[in-house]
Amino acid sequence: MLRVGVDGKVYKTFGCQAGNSLKTKDCGTQYTSGTGSYQRKTNATLHWTYDELKDTVLCNRETLIRWLMDEEVIAARRTCPVCGENMELVVCTDRSDGYRWECRKRANNKRHKSTVSIRKGSWFEQSNLTLEEIIKFTYWWSEGLTQEQIKKQLHINPNTAVDWDMFCRETCEVTIQRNSEKLGGEGKVVQIDESKVGKRKYHRGHRVEGQWVFGGIEEDSRRCFLVAVEDRSEATLLPIIKDWIEPGTLIVSDCWKSYHNLDKHGYSHQTVNHSKEFVNEDGYNTNKMEGHWRHMKVSLPVFGTRKDKYSSYLAEFIWRHVNKDKDLFATFLNDVKTLYNPN
Repeated sequence: MLRVGVDGKVYKTFGCQAGNSLKTKDCGTQYTSGTGSYQRKTNATLHWTYDELKDTVLCNRETLIRWLMDEEVIAARRTCPVCGENMELVVCTDRSDGYRWECRKRANNKRHKSTVSIRKGSWFEQSNLTLEEIIKFTYWWSEGLTQEQIKKQLHINPNTAVDWDMFCRETCEVTIQRNSEKLGGEGKVVQIDESKVGKRKYHRGHRVEGQWVFGGIEEDSRRCFLVAVEDRSEATLLPIIKDWIEPGTLIVSDCWKSYHNLDKHGYSHQTVNHSKEFVNEDGYNTNKMEGHWRHMKVSLPVFGTRKDKYSSYLAEFIWRHVNKDKDLFATFLNDVKTLYNPN
């Protein structure tokens, strides 16, 4: 069940009309000024704790659905596919959500009954988990809990935990692709380097290599890129440099031979010979990139990763890196709203 494509497709940002006819119970907690059982957070107060989420949003099903509609994560209104009129949100007992969209109007002099799930087109579509379970999973994933920890908290099937962990990473991957911009430019410095991730193991006499990753990070900012590559040749690395780094940038690297021709491609270039020095005679170093590698490697799963999954793990690391000072749960939900169109 693939939730988000990773083919670089540009998704529409949607804007739903807020408001619905749900009658909700007051959960007894209000965290900003206003009326009702909950109010949207302002930018100044936007940092969710689990207790706050549980007490103000997850306290009952009706409040959760209204919050999801107000936050534009699910559609607040639905048009009937038969007659084109607005559908009504009605109580039902045939699904865990407890509500569905329904229309019983007349079209072409015939009365019809049309029903649509409140999850249609949203982050929640086609999942057997309850809305509450998905929000909890999303919150704990955003807060950095491991797949195993979340599985134990929710008492869910291991395969379900694997799938939702993948869905979250894929959301990060598409978001990073959509928002990618070239690093550097005139007067900017970008450090680049390559590193191997994954342990070397021996199995029946065959050595299994890890995965090469090529990356760069802009000095004086959090902007960066990481790309899984098959080798470190100039033919492989130079096109990536051109894709990610603006001409006129000062690039700082080690003395790897694949970087020797950067001056011929519109870049200034400084090298650091790590066998002799950490800082070259002009005061340049790759310390920021080296630190980036350390943090990235710690973020990867302990028990190894399939090569075709490295791109999503790297995307998750970059997503967390660039959003470090933000509320990650709120940021992730905003990314979900941008990638999905529930209308």
